[in-house]
Amino acid sequence: MSQRRVRFATGRLLTGLVCALTAGLVQAGDVPSPDYATLKARLAAGDTTVDFRALRFAHAASAEYLPNSPDSLVRRKLVQDALEAGRFAEAATLLEKWLAADFLNPFAHLGAVRAYRELGNEDKAKFHDAVVDGLFASICARDEGLSEDRPCPVLSIDEQHFFLVMNGFTVQGEYGTDCSGQRPCQVYEVRKLNTNEAFTLYFDISRPLAFRAARHAAGTPAQNE
Repeated sequence: MSQRRVRFATGRLLTGLVCALTAGLVQAGDVPSPDYATLKARLAAGDTTVDFRALRFAHAASAEYLPNSPDSLVRRKLVQDALEAGRFAEAATLLEKWLAADFLNPFAHLGAVRAYRELGNEDKAKFHDAVVDGLFASICARDEGLSEDRPCPVLSIDEQHFFLVMNGFTVQGEYGTDCSGQRPCQVYEVRKLNTNEAFTLYFDISRPLAFRAARHAAGTPAQNE
């Protein structure tokens, strides 16, 4: 990732998620699936050859899945403030706590690249760099994201923002719609900063909405409500 400029930004909280019910995901409180536990353990041990899409989807089917928590924005702001002030050891401590609570948050790994590189811990910086690359590549396949037929499957608002930031997109507008198969989608009208090209991007948000629906059905409000 040496040619890529690492950015860590708070961004703005984009609103307007479509309310819909989807099926096929376990409710919060279920025991994490062995697949997720195994994949997570491999990555935590330093194996960055894991299938990141499989890891993300297994995460969404586990009890550790808590998408769109307001804590994420708070953590991002605290980390960014520490990084901008040059308090890299403090940032690293904040990031480790964030990753303990939200292991696959892409912004946490992105911040860890900067913090550990500034602290001279190149091994940790390279690990988090590889995780950033793996997460980024797993969000949208080559044939996904540009039509209602093939939206990019995301687990959270953070994944959407991360994908936009890493691609250098600015958001011109957004709205909710139903993609093919009655999948709820969030749609962004974006423009690429370096080329001024305009795109319409489609994100399948059925997983976080299924989590929200399950929480409501159980009488437990989701953390972002």
